[in-house]
Amino acid sequence: MERKFYRNMKLNVSLESLLFDKRVSDIILTISIILPIIIIVIMGIDTLLGLGIGDFNDYVVLCILSGTSIYGFYQYARSKYVWKIENAFPEFVRDLAGSRKVGLTLPKAIQIASRGNYGVLTKEIKEMSKKISWGSSTADAFSDFARKFDTPLINRIVSLIIEADKGGGSVADVLDSAYRYAREIQFIKKERKSSMASYVAIIYMSALVFLVIILILTKQFLPMLCGGTSEFSAVTLGSSVISLHDITLAYFYAAIIQAMGSGFVAGVFEEGRLSAGVKHAFILTLITWLSFKFLVF
Repeated sequence: MERKFYRNMKLNVSLESLLFDKRVSDIILTISIILPIIIIVIMGIDTLLGLGIGDFNDYVVLCILSGTSIYGFYQYARSKYVWKIENAFPEFVRDLAGSRKVGLTLPKAIQIASRGNYGVLTKEIKEMSKKISWGSSTADAFSDFARKFDTPLINRIVSLIIEADKGGGSVADVLDSAYRYAREIQFIKKERKSSMASYVAIIYMSALVFLVIILILTKQFLPMLCGGTSEFSAVTLGSSVISLHDITLAYFYAAIIQAMGSGFVAGVFEEGRLSAGVKHAFILTLITWLSFKFLVF
């Protein structure tokens, strides 16, 4: 009895529910907002009490990294999974079209297709077949499927299939057209992704070249200009005296801003979405911070 209770207490958590459940997405976004706030609070306590836990610049960078890391790589994992789904779904539609051409009904075509292998979609197609065998309509089964994954390509094709099934006529021809449309869209996306990869690489290279130039300036040129390597060394500009430390910090924040901007631009080039650049912003900011941490500060 006790063993049965614990078995029922197990959470039914799947990769699909983690990546496509809006509640999970909202939780990830909330955590990405709360973590920087927590770091700011710790920084305030550290400053007020003089604990000396960390440097102000480290706190600033940690706020950026904590805000971009979890959300950025969650979006990356979701994007990779969507790519797999949208690659497998057209094959399922093609098999449905083939079954319809030989005279099978759409529910029967789905049941036959559920015996095949469609990669990440295999489990979901089996679930769709079970719903239909339990009395659910084809339209409801497809609607649940589209609602679960909620990608533009699947939504368009599913709505087309549902309308064709309701309207009658040559459903096989509609399915065949939907398959060709999905294949064409995936081909265009693949071509765009491969052509944009070189631009993303150029953005990374330009960001790293900028970082190297900044590091050379702060390590070699600025100490010579200020007359020493101590942070109290200074350079006089007119009536103002600027310390080496202040100039180094200005270069540091310039490099951080450059890293974040380059990351977001890389995301737009890669997938056409600003959110896709969050992971690139995290990577470039981390590289910039570690470079300054070990080579300059």
